[in-house]
Amino acid sequence: MADDRVPLKVRADAELRLWTLRAEGAEVGHPVVVGDTVYVSVPGERIAALDAGSGRVRWCSGEVAKVWPRYVAVAAVVVVASVQQDMRHGAFTALDAATGKVRWTRRASALHGVVAVGDSTFVVWNNTSEERGSIAGVDALTGETLWEDEFERIDRLVVRGERVILDAGRLRALDGRSGAEIWSGGDGELLSRAGAVEDAAVFLCWRGERHGPRSLVVAASDTGAELAGTRFPEEAQKYFWGHPQLVDGGRVLFFRSSGRRVRLLGYAGLDRAESLESWKLGWLQRGILQSVVCVGDWVYVLCWRNKVYAAEVGRRRGLRRLRLRGPHKLTVREPQYLTAGPGYVLASGTDGMAVVRDGRVLWASHTRPDVSPVPLDGDRFLFRARSRNDKETRLYCADVETGRRLLP
Repeated sequence: MADDRVPLKVRADAELRLWTLRAEGAEVGHPVVVGDTVYVSVPGERIAALDAGSGRVRWCSGEVAKVWPRYVAVAAVVVVASVQQDMRHGAFTALDAATGKVRWTRRASALHGVVAVGDSTFVVWNNTSEERGSIAGVDALTGETLWEDEFERIDRLVVRGERVILDAGRLRALDGRSGAEIWSGGDGELLSRAGAVEDAAVFLCWRGERHGPRSLVVAASDTGAELAGTRFPEEAQKYFWGHPQLVDGGRVLFFRSSGRRVRLLGYAGLDRAESLESWKLGWLQRGILQSVVCVGDWVYVLCWRNKVYAAEVGRRRGLRRLRLRGPHKLTVREPQYLTAGPGYVLASGTDGMAVVRDGRVLWASHTRPDVSPVPLDGDRFLFRARSRNDKETRLYCADVETGRRLLP
């Protein structure tokens, strides 16, 4: 029987380390970056693994169904992807990390999330508010269910070494392989920083009274014991809701989506958090804060009516309007997303995208990404965009400094 699957084509420049993936007359999916590999859905309900440096297709799986990009986990020689069956049920397919061949499948599951715990185990769980919080351990090589448990809810989950720490009504730690409870007790909201390499010996949580002083606590992952804590006095949280957003340099961001204030505090090595900077939008700027990110010494705010504001930490100056206009007068007027990368920010929307570094727009383009771009490293990023004839959706690895990409 003839193979009627759409072939994948890659154009690459080894010197520039740029590449473009296309499937002729079809779409490629949203990329997921794990280590030096980019995983992406391709036509025929397949998954392709690409070398992040060169764009070379390492393998392409057989038909496995539509992948949920959020949920891809890698444990040593096995890749597990959560694939969509319907709105309420998902499934998991495990692929050999070297060849892409299917090792096992787990069908008709109400558990949607998956994380790797060590090299031999995956933990899958259900974190929806509509059902009780179910969780299970699965052998990475065989797909055999090792253990199962259920809680009233599972608000958040982090992995530390061979342990899984849950925010399930109260904090508790389970052995990833056996499911045995290692410790339980204490309250708090688990915190993590996106893209950071976590220390397996400790975890962070936000603890204290709901409407009173709260602390950012460093606790031991093997016992749950508090090792250190930084107090955040009540006045520091007066205009803010929820827990802080961790950023680099031992700092946290506070903001409220319906408010006008943004505050940056330092906590690393301190008993009491120190206010590094506080900003307030003026009355004419007032609106919903859609997104706030801090990269290096700059804070960027995307607010109502798609306007971006920026401020440099330590300059004691207010947030100023940042127009996303590049050197060639191209302007992104309707940004909808801010994505923090290593040393830069990607701004994207319905009329194009731009890259900002240290409060300066490096470039702007009217190329419209299908969804938010994905930082790859300090020099490159990934984005999907439709072709000019609107027949294809391609995946580009582009240059951060110039926005350069390779056209097929």
